[in-house]
Amino acid sequence: MCVVPLTVLRPPAPAVRSRCQSRTHHLGWDAMGSYSAENLSNTAIQRSVVLAGGAASGTAWMIGLVAELKRLGIDFGNAELIVGTSGGALAGAMLATGRDLDVLAVASRFPGGAEAPMPTNLTLMSESLAILSGRVRDRTAARRRLGRHAKAERQASPAQIDQIAALVGGDAWPDTTLRIVAVDAETGQRRVLDAASGVPMAQAVAASRALPGRYPPVVIDGRHYLDGGLWSFTSADVADAAGEVLVIDPLANGFPREQLQAELDDLGAESVVHFSADQAAIDAFGTSLSVWDSAFAAGARQATVLAGRLDPRVWTRPKQAAQIATS
Repeated sequence: MCVVPLTVLRPPAPAVRSRCQSRTHHLGWDAMGSYSAENLSNTAIQRSVVLAGGAASGTAWMIGLVAELKRLGIDFGNAELIVGTSGGALAGAMLATGRDLDVLAVASRFPGGAEAPMPTNLTLMSESLAILSGRVRDRTAARRRLGRHAKAERQASPAQIDQIAALVGGDAWPDTTLRIVAVDAETGQRRVLDAASGVPMAQAVAASRALPGRYPPVVIDGRHYLDGGLWSFTSADVADAAGEVLVIDPLANGFPREQLQAELDDLGAESVVHFSADQAAIDAFGTSLSVWDSAFAAGARQATVLAGRLDPRVWTRPKQAAQIATS
């Protein structure tokens, strides 16, 4: 695989293509400096969509983005694989189950009611942010320590799980392969939940977004689980190793992305598109549901930009019929 180092600071010089030429990748950079690599070979394409964590506003931006793309004829629910982490788990479950994403355009009209405000535990939130931002030397030890502290607090209630179920359409896993990332609070290790895990889908989504300090841990089979973003915002390496990979990454500007680069290096995908919020969207972001509506609209506004970077021969095809036509 040929991967150009990720940056959200500035595009590279045009000469960056040289070592990729033998793989017929064509690299393009958007104004945010994220890259795309388009493989034009005439082979069957496995499409994987990776939906990253992004707090409330980043989640709203991501859902607005994919909702508008569907109106433009690009339905990521047709992808052969969807990987979701934290807020991306919520968006991914809704995509995979065919839910109407526009029901989340206005926070006050959420199915099941708007999410009730929850008190923030500043101590736990500070520990969480230290891990997310890479300010700790030993992230595994930090996750275990955070897990011990989070387990001492209350756990997610049935009402909170039911609220997630109302958004994603229940507990049944979809036909589309959906992988949801969470972190075991005791071991600090990643766990990937899917239809074979035996865990109800709504519970898996709740676990993936259980950020200590904001949401309580979710107990599954006697074990406590935390937000998957504590392992990685993206977990792109959970995607299948071949084909087209799209990483939608709302907060690419705010946190280190060396881990994503390593994940993509290991993945071996034929083509990768990494897409993030632009500065106008970031300016609309905040930490509460009060900015949800404007962040959703900001994501919808960027849909035409992403559509222009995706090969329609791949991304407008129905599921299991994604094959690039002969040039």
